[in-house]
Amino acid sequence: MLMRSRRRHIVSATAMAVVMAGASASVSLAQESGERTADRAFAQSTLLQRLLITDAGGGDPYARPAPASRVEREAITERFGGDANQVLRSAAGTFTRNPSDQPGLTVNVRGLQGMGRVNTMIDGVPQTFRNLSGHGGTFDDLAYVDPNLLTSVDVVRGAVSGAEGMGALGGSANFRTIGIDDVLLPGRDYGVMNTWRGGSNHFGWSGMIAGGLRAPMFPNGEGTANLVGAFSYTEKGHFENGDSVAVPFDPTNKPGSGLLKMELKPNDTHELKLGGRWYDNAFHVQSAGYDWSINNQTYTANYAYTPGNPLWDLRVNAYLNTTELDFDGVGGVFSDRNGVNKSAGVDISNRSRTSFGETDLEFYYGAAYSSDDYKGNDRRGANPDGRLIKAGLFGETSLTHGMLGLKGRLRYDRWQLSGVRGYTLPGVGTCPPGGGNCPGETASRSGDEWNPSVTATLRPLDWMEFYATYAHTYRAPTASEMFYPGGHNFSGGGSPIENNLDLVAETMRGIDIGVNVTANDLLIAGDAFRLKAGYFRNRIENFITYGREQKPSDPRPMVRWINLPGTTTMSGFELEGGYDAGFLYANFSLTIADTEQPLPYFAGVGNDVGRLPDDFATIDVGTRLFDQRLTLGGRMRYVGDSVQVFFDDANSLHFPDYVLFDAYGSWQFNENAKLFFSVENIADKSYMNAMGGFADSYKGVNTGRGRTFIVGATARF
Repeated sequence: MLMRSRRRHIVSATAMAVVMAGASASVSLAQESGERTADRAFAQSTLLQRLLITDAGGGDPYARPAPASRVEREAITERFGGDANQVLRSAAGTFTRNPSDQPGLTVNVRGLQGMGRVNTMIDGVPQTFRNLSGHGGTFDDLAYVDPNLLTSVDVVRGAVSGAEGMGALGGSANFRTIGIDDVLLPGRDYGVMNTWRGGSNHFGWSGMIAGGLRAPMFPNGEGTANLVGAFSYTEKGHFENGDSVAVPFDPTNKPGSGLLKMELKPNDTHELKLGGRWYDNAFHVQSAGYDWSINNQTYTANYAYTPGNPLWDLRVNAYLNTTELDFDGVGGVFSDRNGVNKSAGVDISNRSRTSFGETDLEFYYGAAYSSDDYKGNDRRGANPDGRLIKAGLFGETSLTHGMLGLKGRLRYDRWQLSGVRGYTLPGVGTCPPGGGNCPGETASRSGDEWNPSVTATLRPLDWMEFYATYAHTYRAPTASEMFYPGGHNFSGGGSPIENNLDLVAETMRGIDIGVNVTANDLLIAGDAFRLKAGYFRNRIENFITYGREQKPSDPRPMVRWINLPGTTTMSGFELEGGYDAGFLYANFSLTIADTEQPLPYFAGVGNDVGRLPDDFATIDVGTRLFDQRLTLGGRMRYVGDSVQVFFDDANSLHFPDYVLFDAYGSWQFNENAKLFFSVENIADKSYMNAMGGFADSYKGVNTGRGRTFIVGATARF
């Protein structure tokens, strides 16, 4: 079924790209002179915002008084070799869980990961899929992302505004995919973009083709209609570490993905965007002995009403996201398992602005709703069927007077969780023989919370702003936690005694104190210096973890998900920024933190908990030559001591820190095309990849990728 779906998407996406390529080939030559002029101006401009890790708030990269980061497409494609894990690890306070045989991406922000603590999104759509069963399972959310289709990655640490912050405890990460302006050259109404790369050390190869069309909506030439289609395919092999030894578990996988987007803008007041994205992959989770097939489909609709009136900036967003898992292997207790995770949501918001003399006032308010529903077949294992509904109202008021600013937020979050407490096997009790498992009783729980926050800002100089935030955040328990049926649960039967209907939501009280610096013409005319430095301290109550407890009704202590007593505290210091003088640039990020999650029962065996290194850093320096058409640079990646948890602290494995050096370069050899290269781990260092997972760590073989050469090209026509 998944392969038929893949073939259907491949055919449709390829056909769309070919049609658009044909259209672009018929471009009038009359446009070419203007395009060459625009391209020369672009090539000679300073690329600071394309190179720096920047703010997710739009406008000036460091204008937002909050701990937020962005990595742009140029860095994703050319400098990180399309490795989303490296992209995220280059941002302050951000890491990933990265087992070798699982291409699904798990984002860790300030030590928090899994079960929705970090709202991980693709084009604003939450990715909530997880698989609890089998040694290759994980209690973390898994996002299946194709880097070839990305235009930026935005990370917010701490409290998150608006609909994206609903139910998120400690931050968000949004992977934005390409749009019409990424595909078309300046001044063009149709065109094609192509990217490919290949490399040594079984890096494999990947390619992407996208086509875009822009046309008037109406015969009189008014309005704009945009259409973008893209298809991407990748083959990854079984790479070797710095000792020329293949990593223990085969990471081979061959994802295919694509997207189709339409934008309709009849005038400057109304805009409607419709989109569809799909991802198909099949891989062998060797650490568990199962073949996984993953199919993800996402559909979005976004409407904006912007009449030019300061009282109206209205946005309405809706989505449907479905992820299907199949275990296709022969043999094993979970073979033939199928599960479908379906989520849907809608939000509406408006922004109003006004002024009173020298005082600016802004209101941002709205509402959001989401539904996350999981259903499995009789081989669901420890993945319980259930539905989590979240809904909320949010409002923010921002006041700015001279150098002083004050923002107050208040959001109301409500959740309702329902699920099946257990299943009876055929022929047992009242369940008829010869059929499937019979569902037992259902149960539901709900809760709500008011979550305030306040931010104060001080801008003593035009290029410097201090900020301080105190915020309450909130995460509801998931069906995986509350209706957990216990252990391996090979038959899919399950026992209600291992549910925990008494779970309550996690709450966090956090502070962020920081400074933004945006200085221009600092050393020479036209240069730019950006800096974001901050300290955070988060206190979490009712932290949910895997543990043993005995309730009065239990015959013995049971292993289930529980709320920990006491307070879990995480704190740290984050620094990132850069300097760009055109011919010379440098970017950096640094994290020094104490963000250890509490160890769960049976820690490390299928329930990794995100024990980050206490410190990690990235430094990236380079130069641009020959009218900035040639870029040459190098990067240093430092990762401090890390711990792979196993049962308890005494039995956990401790791995040393490591420093890696990479090199990269690119040549914009004409207005349309660019060649690029990178060398990962130049010294061919052998190291244990931090946060690689328990299975990788216990084989005694270093899992970090050895020296790898990557070459590629991008082109737009």
